[in-house]
Amino acid sequence: MDDFDLALLAHLPTTPALPISIGELTDRVAQNLTDVTKSRTLEQKIRRRLEKLSELYKDSIIIDYQPRRVLYSKTRDSTRENVVVLQQFAMLRKQVARYLPASQQEHLQHVRLNPHTQTLKEWQEKLYLAPSSVWRAPAINPVIALVVYRAIESNVPICFDYTSVKGELSHKKLMPWGLMFKSEKVYVLGVETHLSTDKPAAYALHRMKNPDVLPYSVNLPTKPDNQTITEICERYDIGIFSSKNDQLINLEIKFYNDAARHIDDTPLSPDQQLIELTHDCRLLKATVRDCYELRKFIRGFGLNAEVLAPTYLRQELQQELALLLHRYMKSEHNALLV
Repeated sequence: MDDFDLALLAHLPTTPALPISIGELTDRVAQNLTDVTKSRTLEQKIRRRLEKLSELYKDSIIIDYQPRRVLYSKTRDSTRENVVVLQQFAMLRKQVARYLPASQQEHLQHVRLNPHTQTLKEWQEKLYLAPSSVWRAPAINPVIALVVYRAIESNVPICFDYTSVKGELSHKKLMPWGLMFKSEKVYVLGVETHLSTDKPAAYALHRMKNPDVLPYSVNLPTKPDNQTITEICERYDIGIFSSKNDQLINLEIKFYNDAARHIDDTPLSPDQQLIELTHDCRLLKATVRDCYELRKFIRGFGLNAEVLAPTYLRQELQQELALLLHRYMKSEHNALLV
């Protein structure tokens, strides 16, 4: 299906009770064409294309052959409509294109260069999509993304060089199961040869280099057909980067000033309670998983957050603050000696 076919489908009414004639459809299509030939020639082309498309998509295109004319309409295709919406969003923000299959991303590159998208380009000039935090989304090599996406679609194993958080470089072999999107980063999920576990590993695409497809002879299990990636990630808490040692805790934090005043808008857990003690002080209670991201969350409030429970977490943060204060004092002392 090329751009002309997509244009035909876009102009067909989705209400079968209000079909249009070939002449009306020709007029609609002609308005978006820069090189319009004779209307009769265009009409014949549209008629032939619709007949061919109706054979390929029998449940989508409706052709009503009446005695004196032929009327056309289409059934509602939510999947195709959702793809179009994603493509439109991707025109406004390139990161959105990462949610599309590889073939549709390639088609999107062609759409961006199409002069008929001028209205969308004008709208794009009136929007600013701010980053979600102080850092920017990492750049992903399009070649790497293409290899990974196509490997997922084709169920073939891949290999690549990977740089860990600690800066260590290693070579990986992976059967990719799917993708995880988190904080504007993209991770490929899959199983490795050296791990005897059903829990998939997660690797950030922006830390990958030299990806390549492995032969089918590499024996790695594919994603279970009866589970989605969402179900697998939720089962193993992959989205919060937890480990098997993480545990559920009853967290109690006292917040000061305006910190966490509106935390009910983005609750930490379903059982979260926010108790106003005074105008400038409130107590948060929630059952959460003790993981690395929880520590980052608490540290982010600085002196406006005080952990009350559990006791061991309060003591750990006290030790961190003591060490941090020691570093600052030591740096200040050394600066005075210079």
